[in-house]
Amino acid sequence: MRFVMPKAIRRMRPKQNRTLAVLDKHQFGVVDFQPQASHENPNPTNHFDFSVWRDTQERALYRSTRATGWNGRKYDSSKRSDFFDCHRLIRFRRNQLVLRDDILSQLSAGLTRVGKGYNANFSVQISRTDKLPSVAHLNELEARLTREEASFTEIIDYCFGR
Repeated sequence: MRFVMPKAIRRMRPKQNRTLAVLDKHQFGVVDFQPQASHENPNPTNHFDFSVWRDTQERALYRSTRATGWNGRKYDSSKRSDFFDCHRLIRFRRNQLVLRDDILSQLSAGLTRVGKGYNANFSVQISRTDKLPSVAHLNELEARLTREEASFTEIIDYCFGR
C-alpha cells in the first residue's frame, strides 16, 4: 500500500526544507568574514557583527518552520517564550493529527478496494475515537491561547496526553 501525504503538508514541507538546506549550507559562513592575520597586521579588526548573523539565521529558521510548528533545531534559544513553545507545539500536533487522519482514511479506502474484490458490498471505515486528540479541539485551544484564556500547562498536558 502506498500512502500519499496530505496536500497541506505536501505544500509546507518543500518550502521549509529549501530554507533549512540554505541555512545548513551557510551555517558556518561567518568564518569567511574573518580577516587573515599577517605579519604587518597580527590583530586585524573585524567590523562584522556576528550577533546580527546569528539573529538573522535564527529568524529565518523560525519563519521557515512556522507552518509546521517544528522547532527541534533550536532548543537552547534565549529568545523563545512559553507562549512561542506552546503555539508551536499546537501547530506541530495539529500537523501530526492531520497526517494521522489522512493515513486512516487512506487505509479505509485501500482495505475497501481490496474487500470489493471478494464482495461488492464490502466497505471499511477506520476513524479515530473520541479519546484521541482532535484537530477541532486544537484549533479551539489555539484560539484560547491567543486570547490568553488557556494556561501553558493545559496545552502541554493536552498535547502530550498527560
